[in-house]
Amino acid sequence: MSSQRKVLQIGLIVIFLLVLLLTLLDVGNITFEPIWEREARALTNGWSLFVDGELRANDFQIPIVLHDENLKGKEVRLSYTLQGTETFANSLMFRTAQKSVVVLFDGEKIYSYDGNVDARRIKLYGYVNHFVRLDDIAEGKKLEIITIGYDEKSSNTFYPVYLGSRVSQIVNLFRYDGLSLVFGLIILLTAISVVVLAITLVRHLAVRQTALAFAGIEFCAGLWIVGGSMSTQLIVHNQLILLVVGVLAMYLLPYFLTRFVITMYHIPESKILGQIVLIFPFAFVVISILQLLGLTSYYEFLTPTAIVLFVYLITLVGYSIKAYRNGNVAIKQFLIAIAFLLLSVLGELILLLLPFNTLLNALVLNLGILTFGAVLLQQVLVSVMEYVERKGKEEYLLSLVHTDDLTGLANRRAFEERMGQLRKVNREHVFVGIIVFDVNNLKIINDLKGHAAGDLLLQDVAALLKKWGGAISAVYRTGGDEFALICEPCNTEYYENLKTTIATDSATQINVATKLSLAYGEAFYGKNSAYATIDEAFAAADAGMYRHKIKMKQSEVK
Repeated sequence: MSSQRKVLQIGLIVIFLLVLLLTLLDVGNITFEPIWEREARALTNGWSLFVDGELRANDFQIPIVLHDENLKGKEVRLSYTLQGTETFANSLMFRTAQKSVVVLFDGEKIYSYDGNVDARRIKLYGYVNHFVRLDDIAEGKKLEIITIGYDEKSSNTFYPVYLGSRVSQIVNLFRYDGLSLVFGLIILLTAISVVVLAITLVRHLAVRQTALAFAGIEFCAGLWIVGGSMSTQLIVHNQLILLVVGVLAMYLLPYFLTRFVITMYHIPESKILGQIVLIFPFAFVVISILQLLGLTSYYEFLTPTAIVLFVYLITLVGYSIKAYRNGNVAIKQFLIAIAFLLLSVLGELILLLLPFNTLLNALVLNLGILTFGAVLLQQVLVSVMEYVERKGKEEYLLSLVHTDDLTGLANRRAFEERMGQLRKVNREHVFVGIIVFDVNNLKIINDLKGHAAGDLLLQDVAALLKKWGGAISAVYRTGGDEFALICEPCNTEYYENLKTTIATDSATQINVATKLSLAYGEAFYGKNSAYATIDEAFAAADAGMYRHKIKMKQSEVK
Protein backbone atom coordinates (compact mmCIF):
# COMPACT_ATOMS: atom_id res chain seq x y z
CA MET A 1 0.00 0.00 0.00
CA SER A 2 2.85 2.37 0.90
CA SER A 3 4.66 1.67 -2.40
CA GLN A 4 1.47 2.48 -4.36
CA ARG A 5 1.14 5.77 -2.48
CA LYS A 6 4.75 6.61 -3.25
CA VAL A 7 4.25 5.91 -6.99
CA LEU A 8 1.11 8.07 -6.92
CA GLN A 9 2.99 10.96 -5.26
CA ILE A 10 5.81 10.78 -7.82
CA GLY A 11 3.28 10.75 -10.65
CA LEU A 12 1.50 13.83 -9.29
CA ILE A 13 4.83 15.70 -8.95
CA VAL A 14 5.80 14.82 -12.56
CA ILE A 15 2.40 16.02 -13.84
CA PHE A 16 2.74 19.24 -11.82
CA LEU A 17 6.22 19.99 -13.19
CA LEU A 18 5.16 19.16 -16.75
CA VAL A 19 2.15 21.50 -16.59
CA LEU A 20 4.35 24.26 -15.12
CA LEU A 21 6.96 23.81 -17.89
CA LEU A 22 4.32 23.93 -20.66
CA THR A 23 2.78 27.05 -19.07
CA LEU A 24 6.15 28.85 -18.90
CA LEU A 25 6.92 27.92 -22.52
CA ASP A 26 3.54 29.25 -23.57
CA VAL A 27 3.79 32.62 -21.82
CA GLY A 28 7.43 32.87 -22.89
CA ASN A 29 6.28 33.39 -26.48
CA ILE A 30 4.80 36.76 -25.55
CA THR A 31 7.20 39.63 -26.40
CA PHE A 32 7.59 42.80 -24.34
CA GLU A 33 9.72 45.88 -24.64
CA PRO A 34 12.84 45.32 -22.47
CA ILE A 35 12.54 47.02 -19.11
CA TRP A 36 16.18 48.16 -19.30
CA GLU A 37 15.56 49.84 -22.67
CA ARG A 38 19.09 50.00 -24.07
CA GLU A 39 22.58 49.68 -22.67
CA ALA A 40 24.25 52.88 -21.54
CA ARG A 41 26.81 53.81 -24.19
CA ALA A 42 30.24 55.10 -23.22
CA LEU A 43 31.23 58.21 -25.19
CA THR A 44 34.94 57.55 -25.53
CA ASN A 45 36.02 59.21 -28.80
CA GLY A 46 35.12 62.42 -30.59
CA TRP A 47 35.53 64.91 -27.75
CA SER A 48 37.16 68.34 -28.12
CA LEU A 49 39.22 69.64 -25.18
CA PHE A 50 39.38 73.37 -24.35
CA VAL A 51 41.42 74.83 -21.47
CA ASP A 52 40.50 78.39 -20.49
CA GLY A 53 38.88 78.81 -23.92
CA GLU A 54 41.91 77.52 -25.86
CA LEU A 55 41.51 74.38 -27.98
CA ARG A 56 44.00 71.76 -26.79
CA ALA A 57 42.88 68.59 -28.59
CA ASN A 58 40.39 67.26 -31.14
CA ASP A 59 39.18 63.67 -31.04
CA PHE A 60 40.04 63.66 -27.34
CA GLN A 61 39.57 60.23 -25.69
CA ILE A 62 38.26 59.51 -22.20
CA PRO A 63 38.86 58.09 -19.64
CA ILE A 64 42.37 59.49 -19.40
CA VAL A 65 44.87 61.09 -17.01
CA LEU A 66 46.90 64.01 -18.42
CA HIS A 67 50.20 63.68 -16.57
CA ASP A 68 51.92 66.55 -18.41
CA GLU A 69 49.23 69.16 -17.76
CA ASN A 70 48.49 71.31 -14.73
CA LEU A 71 44.76 71.96 -14.93
CA LYS A 72 44.13 72.84 -11.29
CA GLY A 73 41.87 75.91 -11.05
CA LYS A 74 41.47 76.17 -14.83
CA GLU A 75 38.22 75.96 -16.79
CA VAL A 76 38.23 72.72 -18.76
CA ARG A 77 35.56 72.26 -21.42
CA LEU A 78 34.76 68.91 -23.04
CA SER A 79 32.64 69.27 -26.19
CA TYR A 80 30.87 66.46 -28.07
CA THR A 81 28.54 66.54 -31.07
CA LEU A 82 25.71 63.95 -30.98
CA GLN A 83 25.58 61.38 -33.74
CA GLY A 84 22.49 60.00 -35.41
CA THR A 85 22.79 56.68 -33.54
CA GLU A 86 22.62 58.44 -30.15
CA THR A 87 19.23 60.11 -30.40
CA PHE A 88 17.59 57.36 -28.30
CA ALA A 89 19.23 58.63 -25.11
CA ASN A 90 17.59 60.88 -22.53
CA SER A 91 20.11 60.74 -19.68
CA LEU A 92 23.76 61.59 -19.21
CA MET A 93 25.92 60.08 -16.44
CA PHE A 94 29.51 60.88 -15.52
CA ARG A 95 31.58 61.14 -12.37
CA THR A 96 34.01 63.70 -11.04
CA ALA A 97 36.15 64.23 -7.96
CA GLN A 98 36.57 67.68 -6.38
CA LYS A 99 35.36 69.60 -9.38
CA SER A 100 32.69 72.19 -10.02
CA VAL A 101 30.58 71.14 -12.99
CA VAL A 102 28.35 72.89 -15.56
CA VAL A 103 26.61 71.02 -18.39
CA LEU A 104 25.48 72.83 -21.54
CA PHE A 105 23.19 71.26 -24.11
CA ASP A 106 23.05 73.08 -27.44
CA GLY A 107 24.34 76.21 -25.68
CA GLU A 108 21.77 76.11 -22.82
CA LYS A 109 22.83 75.36 -19.22
CA ILE A 110 20.91 72.33 -17.97
CA TYR A 111 22.97 71.29 -14.93
CA SER A 112 25.42 72.80 -12.42
CA TYR A 113 27.24 71.53 -9.37
CA ASP A 114 29.75 73.18 -7.03
CA GLY A 115 32.16 70.47 -5.93
CA ASN A 116 34.59 72.72 -4.08
CA VAL A 117 32.89 73.80 -0.87
CA ASP A 118 29.53 73.65 0.86
CA ALA A 119 27.99 76.01 3.41
CA ARG A 120 30.51 74.90 6.07
CA ARG A 121 33.44 74.96 3.64
CA ILE A 122 34.11 71.22 3.87
CA LYS A 123 36.44 70.11 1.11
CA LEU A 124 34.94 67.31 -0.94
CA TYR A 125 36.84 64.06 -1.29
CA GLY A 126 35.85 61.10 -3.41
CA TYR A 127 33.65 60.50 -6.42
CA VAL A 128 30.35 62.13 -7.24
CA ASN A 129 28.03 60.66 -9.85
CA HIS A 130 26.17 63.19 -11.95
CA PHE A 131 22.86 62.28 -13.60
CA VAL A 132 21.68 64.85 -16.13
CA ARG A 133 18.37 64.58 -17.99
CA LEU A 134 18.54 65.45 -21.69
CA ASP A 135 15.53 66.75 -23.65
CA ASP A 136 15.04 67.20 -27.40
CA ILE A 137 17.84 64.85 -28.39
CA ALA A 138 18.77 65.35 -32.03
CA GLU A 139 21.68 64.67 -34.33
CA GLY A 140 24.19 67.52 -34.52
CA LYS A 141 23.36 69.04 -31.12
CA LYS A 142 26.35 69.86 -28.97
CA LEU A 143 26.96 68.49 -25.48
CA GLU A 144 29.47 70.44 -23.33
CA ILE A 145 30.80 69.53 -19.87
CA ILE A 146 32.65 72.38 -18.16
CA THR A 147 34.69 71.63 -15.04
CA ILE A 148 37.03 73.46 -12.66
CA GLY A 149 39.21 71.16 -10.57
CA TYR A 150 40.43 72.01 -7.06
CA ASP A 151 42.96 69.23 -6.62
CA GLU A 152 45.92 68.66 -8.92
CA LYS A 153 45.33 64.92 -9.25
CA SER A 154 41.58 65.11 -9.86
CA SER A 155 41.88 68.14 -12.16
CA ASN A 156 43.87 66.11 -14.67
CA THR A 157 41.60 63.05 -14.43
CA PHE A 158 38.65 62.51 -16.77
CA TYR A 159 36.30 59.60 -16.07
CA PRO A 160 33.94 57.84 -18.52
CA VAL A 161 30.82 59.61 -19.80
CA TYR A 162 27.75 57.47 -20.50
CA LEU A 163 24.74 58.24 -22.64
CA GLY A 164 21.53 56.24 -22.30
CA SER A 165 18.25 55.97 -20.44
CA ARG A 166 18.02 56.73 -16.71
CA VAL A 167 17.41 53.05 -15.94
CA SER A 168 20.42 51.92 -17.98
CA GLN A 169 22.60 54.46 -16.18
CA ILE A 170 21.57 53.06 -12.79
CA VAL A 171 22.21 49.50 -13.97
CA ASN A 172 25.61 50.56 -15.26
CA LEU A 173 26.46 52.12 -11.90
CA PHE A 174 25.46 48.99 -10.03
CA ARG A 175 27.59 46.91 -12.34
CA TYR A 176 30.55 49.07 -11.40
CA ASP A 177 30.43 48.71 -7.59
CA GLY A 178 26.93 47.56 -6.67
CA LEU A 179 28.41 44.60 -4.76
CA SER A 180 30.04 47.06 -2.36
CA LEU A 181 26.64 48.48 -1.47
CA VAL A 182 25.20 44.98 -1.04
CA PHE A 183 28.09 43.90 1.21
CA GLY A 184 27.80 47.08 3.26
CA LEU A 185 24.06 46.63 3.79
CA ILE A 186 24.57 42.98 4.81
CA ILE A 187 27.14 44.05 7.41
CA LEU A 188 24.88 46.83 8.73
CA LEU A 189 21.96 44.39 8.97
CA THR A 190 24.21 42.01 10.93
CA ALA A 191 25.11 44.84 13.31
CA ILE A 192 21.45 45.71 13.88
CA SER A 193 20.60 42.05 14.52
CA VAL A 194 23.38 41.71 17.09
CA VAL A 195 22.25 44.90 18.87
CA VAL A 196 18.71 43.50 19.09
CA LEU A 197 20.15 40.24 20.43
CA ALA A 198 22.25 42.12 23.00
CA ILE A 199 19.38 44.21 24.39
CA THR A 200 16.84 41.37 24.44
CA LEU A 201 17.94 37.76 24.75
CA VAL A 202 21.39 38.34 26.31
CA ARG A 203 20.81 41.65 28.10
CA HIS A 204 21.53 40.07 31.51
CA LEU A 205 24.44 37.90 30.37
CA ALA A 206 28.15 38.64 30.74
CA VAL A 207 28.60 38.34 26.96
CA ARG A 208 26.35 41.37 26.36
CA GLN A 209 29.25 43.87 26.33
CA THR A 210 31.14 41.71 23.84
CA ALA A 211 28.07 41.52 21.58
CA LEU A 212 27.64 45.30 21.66
CA ALA A 213 31.34 45.81 20.87
CA PHE A 214 31.01 43.43 17.91
CA ALA A 215 27.93 45.33 16.71
CA GLY A 216 29.98 48.53 16.85
CA ILE A 217 32.71 46.90 14.73
CA GLU A 218 30.12 45.80 12.16
CA PHE A 219 28.52 49.27 12.08
CA CYS A 220 31.90 50.84 11.37
CA ALA A 221 32.77 48.26 8.70
CA GLY A 222 29.34 48.60 7.07
CA LEU A 223 29.44 52.41 7.10
CA TRP A 224 32.96 52.33 5.75
CA ILE A 225 31.93 50.22 2.76
CA VAL A 226 28.59 51.96 2.15
CA GLY A 227 30.15 55.41 2.45
CA GLY A 228 32.80 54.51 -0.13
CA SER A 229 30.44 52.93 -2.65
CA MET A 230 29.37 55.12 -5.56
CA SER A 231 26.15 53.13 -5.82
CA THR A 232 25.17 54.53 -2.39
CA GLN A 233 24.78 57.92 -4.06
CA LEU A 234 21.58 56.64 -5.64
CA ILE A 235 20.17 56.71 -2.09
CA VAL A 236 22.20 59.53 -0.54
CA HIS A 237 23.27 61.80 -3.37
CA ASN A 238 25.17 64.25 -1.15
CA GLN A 239 28.74 62.95 -1.21
CA LEU A 240 29.63 65.06 1.83
CA ILE A 241 27.30 63.01 4.03
CA LEU A 242 28.89 59.79 2.81
CA LEU A 243 32.32 61.32 3.42
CA VAL A 244 31.51 62.15 7.05
CA VAL A 245 29.99 58.68 7.60
CA GLY A 246 33.08 56.97 6.19
CA VAL A 247 35.48 59.11 8.22
CA LEU A 248 33.43 58.52 11.39
CA ALA A 249 33.66 54.76 10.81
CA MET A 250 37.43 54.99 10.43
CA TYR A 251 37.85 56.82 13.75
CA LEU A 252 35.43 54.64 15.75
CA LEU A 253 36.55 51.26 14.40
CA PRO A 254 39.67 50.95 16.65
CA TYR A 255 37.58 51.87 19.73
CA PHE A 256 35.01 49.11 19.21
CA LEU A 257 37.68 46.65 18.14
CA THR A 258 39.60 47.27 21.36
CA ARG A 259 36.43 46.96 23.44
CA PHE A 260 35.81 43.59 21.80
CA VAL A 261 39.31 42.34 22.68
CA ILE A 262 39.03 43.63 26.26
CA THR A 263 35.64 42.08 26.98
CA MET A 264 36.17 38.84 25.08
CA TYR A 265 39.78 37.90 25.84
CA HIS A 266 40.84 39.97 28.90
CA ILE A 267 44.45 40.33 27.80
CA PRO A 268 46.86 41.82 30.41
CA GLU A 269 47.26 45.08 28.45
CA SER A 270 43.49 45.70 28.36
CA LYS A 271 43.60 48.75 30.63
CA ILE A 272 46.30 50.65 28.75
CA LEU A 273 44.79 49.78 25.36
CA GLY A 274 41.38 51.00 26.56
CA GLN A 275 42.94 54.37 27.39
CA ILE A 276 45.06 54.74 24.25
CA VAL A 277 42.20 53.97 21.87
CA LEU A 278 40.19 56.95 23.18
CA ILE A 279 42.57 59.12 21.12
CA PHE A 280 40.70 58.17 17.92
CA PRO A 281 37.20 59.45 18.79
CA PHE A 282 38.81 62.49 20.48
CA ALA A 283 40.76 63.22 17.28
CA PHE A 284 37.55 63.00 15.23
CA VAL A 285 35.90 65.64 17.43
CA VAL A 286 38.92 67.97 17.24
CA ILE A 287 39.32 67.65 13.45
CA SER A 288 35.58 68.18 12.93
CA ILE A 289 35.67 71.39 14.97
CA LEU A 290 38.72 72.68 13.09
CA GLN A 291 37.02 71.87 9.79
CA LEU A 292 33.86 73.73 10.76
CA LEU A 293 36.07 76.74 11.59
CA GLY A 294 37.58 76.50 8.10
CA LEU A 295 41.10 75.73 9.41
CA THR A 296 41.51 72.24 7.97
CA SER A 297 39.54 69.35 6.48
CA TYR A 298 39.07 65.60 6.79
CA TYR A 299 40.94 65.22 3.53
CA GLU A 300 44.17 66.59 5.02
CA PHE A 301 44.11 64.01 7.83
CA LEU A 302 42.74 61.04 5.89
CA THR A 303 46.05 59.45 4.92
CA PRO A 304 47.80 60.12 8.29
CA THR A 305 44.79 58.66 10.11
CA ALA A 306 44.86 55.55 7.94
CA ILE A 307 48.58 55.11 8.71
CA VAL A 308 48.05 55.59 12.48
CA LEU A 309 45.12 53.18 12.40
CA PHE A 310 47.20 50.59 10.63
CA VAL A 311 50.03 50.98 13.16
CA TYR A 312 47.58 50.68 16.07
CA LEU A 313 46.06 47.53 14.61
CA ILE A 314 49.57 46.06 14.28
CA THR A 315 50.13 46.89 17.96
CA LEU A 316 46.85 45.25 18.92
CA VAL A 317 47.79 42.18 16.94
CA GLY A 318 51.17 42.09 18.68
CA TYR A 319 49.56 42.06 22.11
CA SER A 320 47.10 39.42 20.92
CA ILE A 321 49.90 37.18 19.67
CA LYS A 322 51.64 37.61 23.02
CA ALA A 323 48.44 36.56 24.83
CA TYR A 324 48.08 33.55 22.53
CA ARG A 325 51.66 32.44 23.22
CA ASN A 326 50.95 32.76 26.94
CA GLY A 327 48.08 30.26 26.68
CA ASN A 328 45.06 32.37 25.71
CA VAL A 329 43.87 29.89 23.06
CA ALA A 330 40.52 31.62 22.47
CA ILE A 331 42.26 34.62 20.90
CA LYS A 332 43.33 32.50 17.91
CA GLN A 333 40.01 33.20 16.16
CA PHE A 334 40.55 36.92 16.61
CA LEU A 335 44.01 36.71 15.05
CA ILE A 336 42.51 34.99 12.01
CA ALA A 337 39.81 37.66 11.71
CA ILE A 338 42.16 40.61 12.20
CA ALA A 339 44.37 39.34 9.37
CA PHE A 340 41.51 39.99 6.94
CA LEU A 341 40.91 43.44 8.44
CA LEU A 342 44.58 44.38 8.13
CA LEU A 343 44.52 43.42 4.48
CA SER A 344 41.47 45.63 4.00
CA VAL A 345 43.08 48.61 5.75
CA LEU A 346 46.26 48.08 3.74
CA GLY A 347 44.20 48.02 0.55
CA GLU A 348 42.45 51.27 1.48
CA LEU A 349 45.86 52.83 2.16
CA ILE A 350 47.09 51.74 -1.25
CA LEU A 351 43.99 53.25 -2.86
CA LEU A 352 44.80 56.58 -1.23
CA LEU A 353 48.46 56.59 -2.23
CA LEU A 354 48.44 55.11 -5.75
CA PRO A 355 47.02 56.58 -9.02
CA PHE A 356 43.27 56.52 -9.62
CA ASN A 357 43.32 53.63 -12.08
CA THR A 358 44.80 51.14 -9.58
CA LEU A 359 42.54 48.88 -7.52
CA LEU A 360 39.42 50.79 -8.53
CA ASN A 361 37.26 47.79 -7.78
CA ALA A 362 37.40 47.25 -4.00
CA LEU A 363 35.66 43.87 -4.17
CA VAL A 364 38.60 42.06 -2.58
CA LEU A 365 38.70 44.62 0.26
CA ASN A 366 34.99 44.27 0.91
CA LEU A 367 35.28 40.49 0.97
CA GLY A 368 38.08 40.84 3.50
CA ILE A 369 35.94 43.01 5.78
CA LEU A 370 32.96 40.67 5.37
CA THR A 371 35.10 37.65 6.28
CA PHE A 372 36.55 39.49 9.26
CA GLY A 373 33.04 40.14 10.60
CA ALA A 374 31.89 36.58 9.91
CA VAL A 375 34.76 35.06 11.93
CA LEU A 376 34.10 37.34 14.91
CA LEU A 377 30.33 36.77 14.69
CA GLN A 378 30.89 33.02 14.84
CA GLN A 379 32.93 33.49 18.02
CA VAL A 380 30.31 35.76 19.59
CA LEU A 381 27.56 33.25 18.89
CA VAL A 382 29.67 30.40 20.27
CA SER A 383 30.28 32.45 23.43
CA VAL A 384 26.57 33.12 23.79
CA MET A 385 25.72 29.44 23.36
CA GLU A 386 28.42 28.36 25.83
CA TYR A 387 27.17 30.89 28.36
CA VAL A 388 23.56 29.80 27.90
CA GLU A 389 24.58 26.14 28.18
CA ARG A 390 26.56 26.84 31.35
CA LYS A 391 23.73 28.85 32.90
CA GLY A 392 21.30 26.13 31.85
CA LYS A 393 23.30 23.55 33.77
CA GLU A 394 23.41 25.85 36.79
CA GLU A 395 19.67 26.41 36.60
CA TYR A 396 19.11 22.67 36.27
CA LEU A 397 21.22 21.93 39.34
CA LEU A 398 19.43 24.70 41.20
CA SER A 399 16.07 23.29 40.18
CA LEU A 400 17.08 19.88 41.56
CA VAL A 401 17.70 21.52 44.93
CA HIS A 402 14.24 23.10 44.82
CA THR A 403 12.29 20.14 43.38
CA ASP A 404 10.58 17.22 45.14
CA ASP A 405 11.77 13.97 43.53
CA LEU A 406 8.53 12.04 43.93
CA THR A 407 5.92 14.55 42.75
CA GLY A 408 7.97 16.96 40.62
CA LEU A 409 6.57 19.88 42.64
CA ALA A 410 8.63 22.59 44.29
CA ASN A 411 9.85 21.41 47.68
CA ARG A 412 9.91 22.84 51.21
CA ARG A 413 13.09 24.82 50.53
CA ALA A 414 11.51 26.55 47.54
CA PHE A 415 8.41 27.31 49.62
CA GLU A 416 10.47 28.91 52.41
CA GLU A 417 12.41 31.04 49.88
CA ARG A 418 9.16 32.25 48.31
CA MET A 419 7.74 33.10 51.73
CA GLY A 420 10.93 35.02 52.48
CA GLN A 421 10.45 37.08 49.32
CA LEU A 422 6.81 37.81 50.22
CA ARG A 423 7.87 38.99 53.69
CA LYS A 424 9.83 41.83 52.05
CA VAL A 425 6.89 43.11 50.00
CA ASN A 426 4.52 45.75 51.37
CA ARG A 427 1.06 44.30 52.02
CA GLU A 428 -0.48 47.16 50.01
CA HIS A 429 1.23 45.92 46.86
CA VAL A 430 0.46 42.17 46.87
CA PHE A 431 -2.61 39.97 46.40
CA VAL A 432 -1.75 36.46 47.58
CA GLY A 433 -3.99 33.50 48.23
CA ILE A 434 -2.54 30.70 50.40
CA ILE A 435 -4.14 27.26 50.57
CA VAL A 436 -2.56 24.41 52.55
CA PHE A 437 -3.51 20.74 52.13
CA ASP A 438 -3.05 17.53 54.11
CA VAL A 439 -3.62 14.02 52.71
CA ASN A 440 -5.84 12.01 55.01
CA ASN A 441 -5.01 8.40 55.95
CA LEU A 442 -1.68 8.24 54.10
CA LYS A 443 -0.11 6.17 56.88
CA ILE A 444 -2.97 3.64 56.77
CA ILE A 445 -2.56 3.27 52.97
CA ASN A 446 1.20 2.76 53.36
CA ASP A 447 0.63 0.10 56.04
CA LEU A 448 -2.15 -1.78 54.21
CA LYS A 449 -1.09 -1.48 50.55
CA GLY A 450 2.60 -0.61 50.75
CA HIS A 451 4.62 2.54 50.15
CA ALA A 452 4.29 2.18 46.35
CA ALA A 453 0.54 2.74 46.69
CA GLY A 454 1.20 5.68 49.01
CA ASP A 455 3.64 7.23 46.50
CA LEU A 456 1.08 6.83 43.71
CA LEU A 457 -1.49 8.56 45.88
CA LEU A 458 0.85 11.52 46.48
CA GLN A 459 1.51 11.81 42.73
CA ASP A 460 -2.26 11.90 42.09
CA VAL A 461 -2.61 14.64 44.68
CA ALA A 462 0.20 16.64 43.01
CA ALA A 463 -1.49 16.37 39.59
CA LEU A 464 -4.81 17.48 41.05
CA LEU A 465 -3.29 20.50 42.84
CA LYS A 466 -1.47 21.61 39.67
CA LYS A 467 -4.77 21.39 37.81
CA TRP A 468 -6.46 23.56 40.44
CA GLY A 469 -3.60 26.04 40.58
CA GLY A 470 -3.54 26.73 36.83
CA ALA A 471 -1.05 29.16 35.29
CA ILE A 472 -0.83 31.76 38.07
CA SER A 473 -0.37 29.50 41.10
CA ALA A 474 2.70 27.67 42.41
CA VAL A 475 2.24 24.31 44.16
CA TYR A 476 4.68 23.01 46.79
CA ARG A 477 5.12 19.75 48.70
CA THR A 478 6.01 21.08 52.14
CA GLY A 479 6.12 17.74 54.03
CA GLY A 480 5.41 14.02 53.76
CA ASP A 481 1.64 14.41 53.22
CA GLU A 482 1.44 18.22 53.30
CA PHE A 483 1.11 20.58 50.33
CA ALA A 484 0.70 24.31 49.82
CA LEU A 485 -0.63 26.44 46.96
CA ILE A 486 0.35 30.10 46.55
CA CYS A 487 -1.81 32.04 44.12
CA GLU A 488 -0.20 35.33 42.99
CA PRO A 489 -1.30 37.79 41.75
CA CYS A 490 -4.69 36.62 42.88
CA ASN A 491 -7.58 39.10 42.84
CA THR A 492 -10.66 38.48 44.96
CA GLU A 493 -12.85 37.21 42.13
CA TYR A 494 -10.27 34.68 40.90
CA TYR A 495 -9.59 33.53 44.45
CA GLU A 496 -13.28 32.93 45.20
CA ASN A 497 -13.63 30.92 41.97
CA LEU A 498 -10.58 28.88 42.95
CA LYS A 499 -12.03 28.06 46.37
CA THR A 500 -15.34 27.07 44.77
CA THR A 501 -13.56 24.71 42.36
CA ILE A 502 -11.62 23.06 45.20
CA ALA A 503 -14.74 22.66 47.34
CA THR A 504 -16.74 21.16 44.46
CA ASP A 505 -14.02 18.72 43.44
CA SER A 506 -13.40 17.76 47.06
CA ALA A 507 -17.04 16.75 47.43
CA THR A 508 -17.22 14.74 44.19
CA GLN A 509 -14.01 13.85 42.38
CA ILE A 510 -11.86 13.13 45.44
CA ASN A 511 -14.25 11.01 47.48
CA VAL A 512 -16.05 9.16 44.71
CA ALA A 513 -13.77 8.83 41.71
CA THR A 514 -10.24 8.71 43.09
CA LYS A 515 -10.96 7.78 46.73
CA LEU A 516 -8.59 10.58 47.82
CA SER A 517 -9.29 12.57 50.93
CA LEU A 518 -7.81 16.05 51.42
CA ALA A 519 -8.15 18.45 54.29
CA TYR A 520 -7.41 22.09 53.46
CA GLY A 521 -7.45 25.59 54.86
CA GLU A 522 -7.03 28.98 53.18
CA ALA A 523 -6.26 32.64 53.79
CA PHE A 524 -6.04 35.76 51.60
CA TYR A 525 -3.20 38.24 52.19
CA GLY A 526 -3.06 41.72 50.75
CA LYS A 527 -4.50 45.20 50.95
CA ASN A 528 -7.33 45.46 53.55
CA SER A 529 -6.84 41.80 54.60
CA ALA A 530 -7.13 40.74 58.25
CA TYR A 531 -3.49 39.65 58.44
CA ALA A 532 -0.58 42.00 59.09
CA THR A 533 2.09 39.67 57.67
CA ILE A 534 2.33 36.77 55.26
CA ASP A 535 3.26 34.50 58.17
CA GLU A 536 -0.02 35.34 59.93
CA ALA A 537 -1.91 34.46 56.76
CA PHE A 538 -0.08 31.12 56.47
CA ALA A 539 -0.74 30.33 60.15
CA ALA A 540 -4.44 31.04 59.63
CA ALA A 541 -4.57 28.77 56.57
CA ASP A 542 -2.70 26.02 58.47
CA ALA A 543 -5.09 26.30 61.43
CA GLY A 544 -8.06 26.15 59.06
CA MET A 545 -6.65 22.97 57.51
CA TYR A 546 -6.38 21.25 60.91
CA ARG A 547 -9.95 22.26 61.81
CA HIS A 548 -11.12 20.80 58.50
CA LYS A 549 -9.14 17.61 59.17
CA ILE A 550 -10.73 17.15 62.61
CA LYS A 551 -14.18 17.76 61.17
CA MET A 552 -13.60 15.15 58.44
CA LYS A 553 -12.45 12.55 61.01
CA GLN A 554 -15.51 13.20 63.15
CA SER A 555 -17.67 12.72 60.08
CA GLU A 556 -15.96 9.37 59.33
CA VAL A 557 -16.61 8.17 62.91
CA LYS A 558 -20.31 8.97 62.62
